[in-house]
Amino acid sequence: MKPGSGKLLVATPELLLDHIFNQSVLLLTEHNDKGSMAFILNKPVILRLNDIFPEIPANIQLWNGGPVETSNLFFIHNVPGLIPDGFLFDPVKKLYIGGDFATIKHLFKENLLDQNNIRFFLGYSGWAPGQLTGEIKEKAWFVTPNDINVFDINPRNIWKEKIIAINPENVIWKNAPLNPYLN
Repeated sequence: MKPGSGKLLVATPELLLDHIFNQSVLLLTEHNDKGSMAFILNKPVILRLNDIFPEIPANIQLWNGGPVETSNLFFIHNVPGLIPDGFLFDPVKKLYIGGDFATIKHLFKENLLDQNNIRFFLGYSGWAPGQLTGEIKEKAWFVTPNDINVFDINPRNIWKEKIIAINPENVIWKNAPLNPYLN
């Protein structure tokens, strides 16, 4: 399958020694001749949204989106009627990236938004033009349709589920530790 916005990138066992992408599932938000952008869906960080923005009364998990611009906060959501100025990247799942953050603060204060509609990332994963395609050819990534609810996944199991769904012979990797040196 070819990469495209809205699809998932699943790290192959070839990336087991990569400390960033080992056992990762990413949501691709952009893939074109200018490059690619994605967010890791299954790597939580120790911070919560209200740790960074104490004025927001929402104890929402933050996620490691990837190694690029890790001091910046990014978000995806499915409520364009509530959050203006977002960019539609997945018309099938109706997923948007970005939007007016002042509105988000207000929506949380009024209890009109919760973690079922938005996900926050520190940083993102990015590739130069042609780089992701090359990595896929080198068998670093599997590309699959997005058949999950990105706002409600089990981060501990999603990679294992996806790797086996892609090829049942990958069941051997089901119990691989996150850090292979600890095996």
